[in-house]
Amino acid sequence: MVAGWHTALTFAQQAHAEWLGGVAWTLALLWFTGWIMLFGYLVGHARLAGWAWVLLLACLWTAVAWVRSLGALGFPWAMLSLGIARQPLLLQPAELGGVWLTEWLIIAWNGALVLAWQGRARLALAGLAVLGTVWVGYGLIQMRHYQAPPSKPLSIAVFQPRADTPLTVHALAIFDQQMDTWLRHATRQGAQWAVLPETVEPLVLDETENGNAVERLQRWQEWAKRNQITILLGASRFDGSNRNSALCISPRGEIHCYNKVKPMVFTEWSPPPPFNALLRGLGITGRTLKAGSRVHALQVESQPPVGTIICGESLFGWVARAQVQDGAQWLAVMSNDYWLIGRPIREQYADFCVLRAIETRRWIARSSTVGLSGLYMPAGKCIASLPMGKPNVLVHQIEPRTDRTLYVRWGDWWAYLCVLMFVILALAGRRSPTPK
Repeated sequence: MVAGWHTALTFAQQAHAEWLGGVAWTLALLWFTGWIMLFGYLVGHARLAGWAWVLLLACLWTAVAWVRSLGALGFPWAMLSLGIARQPLLLQPAELGGVWLTEWLIIAWNGALVLAWQGRARLALAGLAVLGTVWVGYGLIQMRHYQAPPSKPLSIAVFQPRADTPLTVHALAIFDQQMDTWLRHATRQGAQWAVLPETVEPLVLDETENGNAVERLQRWQEWAKRNQITILLGASRFDGSNRNSALCISPRGEIHCYNKVKPMVFTEWSPPPPFNALLRGLGITGRTLKAGSRVHALQVESQPPVGTIICGESLFGWVARAQVQDGAQWLAVMSNDYWLIGRPIREQYADFCVLRAIETRRWIARSSTVGLSGLYMPAGKCIASLPMGKPNVLVHQIEPRTDRTLYVRWGDWWAYLCVLMFVILALAGRRSPTPK
């Protein structure tokens, strides 16, 4: 639930008046509350008992969580799995059915505890023993397997520049000097890649006639050639439409681009007319970024392909999954977390990388403007990170991987199964006598 507050804060910061920000904040909370009320209503009308009721409860929660993550307004905040992100042992089943499987397991476990509280201790304890043994046992096996040190290492430098103020012409020179120093430092540490945050390039790269894109891109190409390092950076681009992009620049000066496919609702995407005019007073931006046409990995010369995930895209498992399906052997999450107010929100935002690493079994390099920046193993463990709010560079070795998990191959199959099982159980309950 902590991460869900970011929407309210964004509204309040963009609104034309403080009270309008409060109204938008209330609407955001009501939107989330509506899903919880739907879940509660359907559970309240369930006519099942025992483990049949537990199965219905877990399937319904998973189905509702999945549905509310869909579409332009989809927001997968407040996932129960984030609450145990610091114990990745319990999240290992996500490689099978994604976050939807771990959501189901958490609700099933707590549903069994409810059975015990209702006086059905023998039935509940038997189920808990089986569920716990399988769950924890699977986690122990997979944690041990995926925590092995890299055998074919790739050295990655993660940058945390703390770009927290608007840059003037004078500040641009300071930025370039800092970047030049940090890139030379990363090269001395043996880094082959430099991963920088979302929109780290201070200027909007205007690619129209008489724009500034050529000059700024030449600067980045010079840095890549001079240091013989591949640079992956975030930039705002204008090519007739506003875009949020990741640019990959090779030591030879080649440039590859990925455009953000899933814009952040209300901050990068707003409803079409006439609804946008009605909502603009609540702080919802009227400027909509043009989304990329498809999710795709970036292939640079003969190096392992990288899947770039820009900021809010890390909330959606299907984006990371599509990157791996397109051949990505490691993932880079590029984020601008300065607008997220408070350490708990920033930490929980970064915790989505734990889930994405396990779901895809890929190393993840996360670069944020202010933190949290670090490296995540395929087991989901954050193996190295930078102190939040402290500008610095972290160099660490990862291992590109080519295997594919069941979740990568089959996608949200567990969520589909939960929808089907809920319908079957609900119909079965209607034909059964009301449990006492």
